[in-house]
Amino acid sequence: MFKKSYLAAITALTLGSVSLNVLASESCPRVEGFYSTWDYPAGGELDVKDLATDQLTHIIVAFAYPRSDGSLDTTEADRYIDDIVEHAHANNTGVMISVGGAGVDFLSMDAAARSKLVDNLVAYAELHNLDGIDVDWEDWSTYNQPNPVESGYLLNLVKELREKLPQNLEVSVDVQAGGWSGINFHKDLDEYADIIRFMAYDYTGGWGGSPKNHHAAWEYIHGGLVNPHEWSQSMITKYDVSKTSLGIPFYNKSFPLVSGPVRTLTAREIVETMVQGEGIDYNQGVHELDNYVHFWETPELLKTKTNFVSENGYPGIFIWELHQDSRDDDYKLLDVIARELPKCQPCAAKWQPYPSVYSTGDVVSFEGKNWRVNGGPLHGVAPKTLGHAHRYTELGSCQNYVVSNSL
Repeated sequence: MFKKSYLAAITALTLGSVSLNVLASESCPRVEGFYSTWDYPAGGELDVKDLATDQLTHIIVAFAYPRSDGSLDTTEADRYIDDIVEHAHANNTGVMISVGGAGVDFLSMDAAARSKLVDNLVAYAELHNLDGIDVDWEDWSTYNQPNPVESGYLLNLVKELREKLPQNLEVSVDVQAGGWSGINFHKDLDEYADIIRFMAYDYTGGWGGSPKNHHAAWEYIHGGLVNPHEWSQSMITKYDVSKTSLGIPFYNKSFPLVSGPVRTLTAREIVETMVQGEGIDYNQGVHELDNYVHFWETPELLKTKTNFVSENGYPGIFIWELHQDSRDDDYKLLDVIARELPKCQPCAAKWQPYPSVYSTGDVVSFEGKNWRVNGGPLHGVAPKTLGHAHRYTELGSCQNYVVSNSL
């Protein structure tokens, strides 16, 4: 693992060594969205056909649930998985299944059960033509202190998954932010995972003494740049930048002004209640209503985060969770992200040397970009060849996000 600069490391607060099947062109960012499969998702139904595959590079289906014996409960995911794959793959969008989730107990499994779980995950990925497996291990027996035994359990699970899963498919891990839970995630996860998803949210919540602020405020993510905080120390310099994706929440937290529980409102609810109902500017990000102070992710905050990702070498962002976005075209947060991190076109067939011959109008990919032949027939002349620049027109950066059909 290379040593990162202080600036990049502190800025990341973890943000992720890169395997060949993941590293895209610098100008081809990942925009990934989790899609929950349980009944009554927050934000209301979002039909598979309405998933924005023109904007999303990957859809992560949540969740498959591990049992203590290593078997896999995919009842919820099975209702959607094949339709998602069909819709996504037709539009150059990769699909992964996420195993686990908040409250899911991996710790009751022994080594044999975890090995069986890996076998079942690999079989599921191959059966449904998936592009990878995501591990969402969030529950531990201890917090706010190192737990090398349980950290090792997760590391070994990811290692075995990487060894058994076809190498063209991706392995990813979701990592909780901050020192309370984040300290449980092994520093070597990025040796086996292709992507580390840094859940840069839930910095505030329902515990006593929690600050009243947006739970994914920029100061929590970026604050370590100038004044490292105790809660960030366990995450600083932990994973390679080039592997680590920044999490974006489409849900928000509201705090009682007097007494009562902390509430959760989706982006859709914020738009309908605050923006359209109260006439509040979406970029205001905070408003008091009905004895609560409401905080939310704003379009301007999203631009700050996506610009940071683009300028500092991170592969992209991921969203929790797609159902939660506004249905109003004027207020969709995914649209904001897509404008800042536009999806690349799929790569045409790679340019081949002689005896391949190319005619006028043919499109080939070369060095991460697509090129159209201007004057043919051409053979043995690659794009960017000195003295032959006029023979090709550059069409832009390209990336194939569907990897299940490539070896």
